Amino acid sequence: MVNPIEMTSKEKKYYAQKVTIFGSIADAILGFLKIFIGSIFHSHALIVDGIHSFTDVLSDIFVVFITRVSHEGPDHKHPYGHEKFETIGSAALGSLLIATGGALIYETIRELIGGEVQPTPGWPTYFAAGLSLVVKEGLYHYTHRAGVKLNSKLIMANAWHSRSDAFSSLVVLIGLLFSGFGYTWVDSLAALVVSFIIAKIGWRFVKESLVELAETSVEKELEGQIQACILEVEGVDSSHALRTRRMGHKVLVDVNIEVNSHLTASEGHEITSWVIKNLKDNVKEVEDVTVHLDVEDDRAENESDPYAHTYEEVLPLRKEVLKELGNVWDFCPLLNDARHIRLHYIKRKIIPEIILPYHLASEPAYKDIKAFQRSLDQKAENISWYGKTTLLFGELGY
Repeated sequence: MVNPIEMTSKEKKYYAQKVTIFGSIADAILGFLKIFIGSIFHSHALIVDGIHSFTDVLSDIFVVFITRVSHEGPDHKHPYGHEKFETIGSAALGSLLIATGGALIYETIRELIGGEVQPTPGWPTYFAAGLSLVVKEGLYHYTHRAGVKLNSKLIMANAWHSRSDAFSSLVVLIGLLFSGFGYTWVDSLAALVVSFIIAKIGWRFVKESLVELAETSVEKELEGQIQACILEVEGVDSSHALRTRRMGHKVLVDVNIEVNSHLTASEGHEITSWVIKNLKDNVKEVEDVTVHLDVEDDRAENESDPYAHTYEEVLPLRKEVLKELGNVWDFCPLLNDARHIRLHYIKRKIIPEIILPYHLASEPAYKDIKAFQRSLDQKAENISWYGKTTLLFGELGY
């Protein structure tokens, strides 16, 4: 098994084009040879197989163009990069194969129904079909290896196109063998099978591309690996609303993680940075990660949708909170004395944490700190969002 290798975008583009151009030259030679020999020595199946090879040439040209675009780096119009062009290219390539296969199916069925007596194919047709089988199978291994190295679905799709051509050459060769024994209609039947192979391969490309363009999530195994990497980061209590999607060979991830409700914003931010680092280090396909930091499960209550969040009802922010607390407490000196005020938004409540300087601990107003806290809670109990105030004495080092 060949593992994806580290390359710059320029190196990937050059390597992909080199592999594809080599394949297109071989396809062009084989296509011409099979159509020429098939026409002279009376093998409809070999002609169809030659057309199949020329569709490979067209797809190779298409791949060269798409890889030039898809390996360009992000820009202001495409901040996530250009990998979607590769997906679009795969869909277009598949559509071309479906159209080609459909036209060949129609022509071959018409020929079979016509019932015309076909002459026995000549011996050079065996040589052409056999050569095609060997060369196309070799091209499959060469191109597929490159596709795995580049982690490129488009290159791997092109490799499977080569293998389909190898298989179709095998079908043609079998048809020719039967034709040699007088069953010339088998040659047309082989042509029909090859036409169906072309159309089927095309449909697979289109289907996979449409699934990706619809931003379907990645397979369960990979999603489980992503989830495990998130949860193994220290400080992550749990995660939910994991969303994944592919963009070419890249995987984009969105996730909500839950952390301790009393962490500072900077510590929470550092935890999200570690989540992103852990994912990129351990899941090579992951290119971009968006982490939403929660101090609790913010999914809607009694909501079966795991992606639903309680954003409809929001709590007031600092300016409004301090204004309302100042009004009901009537203890403006408290707010003025505070070295720092932290607001904890937990379970739809706001819990103020007020830090006072050490020297105020001996002041009469703060002597009985518990009684003072109770008086604050009583005065603010009618505020719908109010939780419970915590008073602390200390100095901040920043």
